Amino acid sequence: MKKPALFTIFSLLFVSFSFAQNFAANKQQIRIAKPLSCLEAGEELCYRVEWLGLPVGRISIKNEGIRQFRGQPCYYLTAQAYPNKFLSNFFNIRYSVESYLNRDSLCSLQFVKDRVIDGQRSRVVIQLFPETNSAVFAASGSSPSFKISALRSKIEKDYPATRKIPARTQDLLSSFYYFRLQDVNSSQGVPINIYYNQRNFPLKMFVSQPFVREVRRKGAFPVFRIFPDSSINEYILGGRKFEVYLTADSRRIPIEFRLSTSLGSMRAIIEDVPQ
Repeated sequence: MKKPALFTIFSLLFVSFSFAQNFAANKQQIRIAKPLSCLEAGEELCYRVEWLGLPVGRISIKNEGIRQFRGQPCYYLTAQAYPNKFLSNFFNIRYSVESYLNRDSLCSLQFVKDRVIDGQRSRVVIQLFPETNSAVFAASGSSPSFKISALRSKIEKDYPATRKIPARTQDLLSSFYYFRLQDVNSSQGVPINIYYNQRNFPLKMFVSQPFVREVRRKGAFPVFRIFPDSSINEYILGGRKFEVYLTADSRRIPIEFRLSTSLGSMRAIIEDVPQ
């Protein structure tokens, strides 16, 4: 396998998040519970990532708790992606991401992405200012990059670069937590605007009817499936499909991610479900 393909596979890992018991349940008896009123500090979720059924790495995402940022109380959210031994034989690559999500307004205030490949580092910082509906984008450093989506140029014409953002705009990481705090049902979608690469990507997150799903070696879970109607997945990954299975209880734990890419299907499966 060529190195650009391997690099691309691992790049996709970052794009771009209850209870477990064995039981039988009637579909009509399952309801999506009201969400928690706030995020749980210290919650860490770890996932095994597969590409075309082949294990390639792991991702962990964590709510580090409340921190002051620009004088505002914020959830400090972090994520890391790293390859397994197989992929490490080809690339020494690491990703880390952090986000500050205002605790009260649920607006993203800053998003930072660091990527290190064979000692070469690149860094992206996006500062968001909800009070002025504006954003500032900055990139520094350099590391190898490869074209993933053939649709990117076309989509960029539909979503031109801008510094203006609408209310409650999210970044890639904060959007995951923002959704988990929304009251949802299967009859309507949840609108979310994501600011990525100096562009606004409005999407609507649609919700399926809840059902029971078996997860190998972990038991059965009442879950619901979400899937966005947006071009952002095509823009980043070159594939339209993106869906997540979350527990139907108040914590909304994502137990599996599935997505299509220009290089084939990928999925991330949770390693341990918090009790």
